[in-house]
Amino acid sequence: MKITEKQLRKVIREAISLDLKKGDVILTGKFKNKRTVVKEIGVDEYGHPTVNGKSILKFKVEKFLPKEDWSKKSKEEKKKK
Repeated sequence: MKITEKQLRKVIREAISLDLKKGDVILTGKFKNKRTVVKEIGVDEYGHPTVNGKSILKFKVEKFLPKEDWSKKSKEEKKKK
């Protein structure tokens, strides 16, 4: 069975899932060290995922990193709780 390009795009679009919620912290930038808080999650005109209006094809989710790799501010917030 041959899959058309339209069917393949539909499958790929459904397959992309992000484990992000509003308020999560991600690390962005060239060296993945700039702390960014997620305010909104969306899609741009090409179908790529965006966070706060910027493309996020390369980023790290801080909650999945080891605690020693978290930013200083996140470590302090964790201690307060």
